[in-house]
Amino acid sequence: MDPIVTKLRDLNLKTYPENIIRNLIGQLGKFGAVEMILHPGKTIIRARPNEVGQHFTNRNELSYKPQKFNTSYQRASTPYLSMFYAGSIPEDLQPDELDNARIISTLEASNLLRDKDQEGEQTITFSKWEVTKDIPLIAICHHKDFTTKSSHTKELYDAYQTWVKDLPAELMEKSIEITTFLASEFAKKEIRGGFDYLISSIFSEITVSKGKAGIYYPSVRTDGMGFNVAIAPDIVDSSLKLVVAGECTMYKKGEHTIVDNETICTIHDDSIPFIMYPVAAENHIGREEVLQELNKPK
Repeated sequence: MDPIVTKLRDLNLKTYPENIIRNLIGQLGKFGAVEMILHPGKTIIRARPNEVGQHFTNRNELSYKPQKFNTSYQRASTPYLSMFYAGSIPEDLQPDELDNARIISTLEASNLLRDKDQEGEQTITFSKWEVTKDIPLIAICHHKDFTTKSSHTKELYDAYQTWVKDLPAELMEKSIEITTFLASEFAKKEIRGGFDYLISSIFSEITVSKGKAGIYYPSVRTDGMGFNVAIAPDIVDSSLKLVVAGECTMYKKGEHTIVDNETICTIHDDSIPFIMYPVAAENHIGREEVLQELNKPK
């Protein structure tokens, strides 16, 4: 058992031992990890819930949270480094696997959709972003519970296990132990407070400080069937362009959810404000019809 991993695992996170975590992660030293590169042309999807009457009209409003408003620990971001979160779909999906990045990003962003006890309506703005330069991410895809959820996760996991076998025995053992521990931190489902994100978020910040663009990891909200990216702000500014934005209304009653398209805008120059226009009639259901469907006797 690696002594540093043991110390990290044994910490009482409720005391917010931030400095101790930073020091211990710094002591991990070198270990083998998987790099996942998003290449030019790859698209990712981000979701942002709207307040009542709120509409977004520029790139900044749909991008990462401005640092002055970034005050909490999240799965891959600390109060000291905001990150751009988005959903991603692998290129090599198998039949019947989750193929909708909007579902991933909505589950991550919307409490209404995640909470089984909540019902109601919510406006959500989706944005599609295209990679313009290679974005190198560290892939944290080694949690055993997720390897059966997606062929992509299993492929990454198997490739990593094969690769580390060529390392010296001590480094191989250390690498597997560290990456397994980190995967468990990124895969936490029951979040009691921001302190439960301390290790994963501080590791992400340190990863960025060492030159990587961010983190690639299975989406806990989709039970590992989808994937998230968390990308550093400077990389977002230099290597992503906003190409499409649109508003949807999400209606939820019990376990039944319907998402209706409302507006859309194809963006050719994301440095200037844009205007969203109503979608074509064939792509819009309408509130009355949606409510009728939701209220049908089961």
